[in-house]
Amino acid sequence: MADNADTSFEQPTLTLQQALDLALQHHASGDLSKAEIIYQQVLKSDPNQPVALHLLGVVAHQSGKNDIAVDFITKSLALRPDYVEAHNNLGNTLVALGKLDDAVTSYQKVFEFNPDFAAAHNNLGNAQQKLGRLDEAVTSYHKALSIKPDYAEAHNNLGATFRELGQPDKSVECYQKALAIKADYAEAHNNLGLALQELGKPEEALESYYKALNLRSDFAEAHNNLGATFRELGHPDKSVECYQKALAIRANYAEAHNNLGAVFQGLGRLDEAVTHCQQALDINPDFPEGNYNLGRVLLNLGKFKEGLEYTRKGHGVIEFSNDKSSNFSIISGLQRKAET
Repeated sequence: MADNADTSFEQPTLTLQQALDLALQHHASGDLSKAEIIYQQVLKSDPNQPVALHLLGVVAHQSGKNDIAVDFITKSLALRPDYVEAHNNLGNTLVALGKLDDAVTSYQKVFEFNPDFAAAHNNLGNAQQKLGRLDEAVTSYHKALSIKPDYAEAHNNLGATFRELGQPDKSVECYQKALAIKADYAEAHNNLGLALQELGKPEEALESYYKALNLRSDFAEAHNNLGATFRELGHPDKSVECYQKALAIRANYAEAHNNLGAVFQGLGRLDEAVTHCQQALDINPDFPEGNYNLGRVLLNLGKFKEGLEYTRKGHGVIEFSNDKSSNFSIISGLQRKAET
């Protein structure tokens, strides 16, 4: 096929199936625009082609156009109700839209046609976790792993849920299993660091965060978590560097602004502390830790009325750091993986 024909199947020798295959090649390589063009051309030839409708929905989802994605995938399922991949991806799209109960229904629909679809069990676990149904999420991840024992993402997600259940020791085991399968899994290295930090092993946590960053230098959460660990170990200058790197990657990272403000407070750099705590609240006005930290800095500056107002908004915040002058540091960035 000529180079200038790679986004068209309107050739005498190119069938509809060949066009779909070509589109899938572009899709798999990450060239969504070329894939989308061919899927649309397939639909011009056959408006009721369920695969093209479904995959157009996947492209829309991957492009952040989730309402459009729901429309395409729903049309695909109307034509082929037993299309398990489409039910799974409809669930992923509904999660992105925050429609978690509907997503659960979509994932469960998969099992009517294929109870051994490991990715759907994993994704169901993610939706259940977001709904706070942690024990159900654990069951779903175990089901995924019973079908596919080498499923690194499900091991990682199970670990994240055990951590939320207050079982960091089990969490560590899960992350280690994920990394035994997939050594270059940056998210699992980051998550392992979080669990190790909770177990009071900050030096080991540092090692995990560095491994994550060696794999993904633009991993903002890992920079933030590395900063929290350096702060815990009594190295505020290194902590500042880490938070600044996180913010260079993601300027609207409220937790990193808050943490940087807390460290500046401990260093006596109160004006800078106010700036970053306020930036955290500009991004997330309902951020309890940000309100608490800003209140403490304002109290230190003698602005008692304002300071008390903000500390009340942050009432109930539990102090993470042993550094009593700088009040709060957040380790964050729990990474879960959904599967299409």
